[in-house]
Amino acid sequence: MSRSVEQAARNEATFRLANERLERKAVELGFGEASTPYLCECEEPACTKVVELTREEYESVRAHPKRFVMVSGHQESLDRVIQEKDRFMIIQKSGEEGELVAESDPRSSESAD
Repeated sequence: MSRSVEQAARNEATFRLANERLERKAVELGFGEASTPYLCECEEPACTKVVELTREEYESVRAHPKRFVMVSGHQESLDRVIQEKDRFMIIQKSGEEGELVAESDPRSSESAD
């Protein structure tokens, strides 16, 4: 396994974890179905792009441990595009990177791929 695959998986997992915290705060503050700002979950550690999602959209991504939400154009060539909208895209990781991100999924005991 190359260091770059491990690092990419760590970076994506870090953004996913930050978004989980944002989601909990949005629920706590009673955002309901209003759009909430989330971080782009690409593998670029310096990315500061924001993606606006409803709770339903966010939960549809989190239902799969290998899926991530990001700004269009931030996906990698091996990523499978699941859905693309004008505000965001959902991608799925595969191979070694897919296995690593699935293992680090904070909801892994709650979901299956």
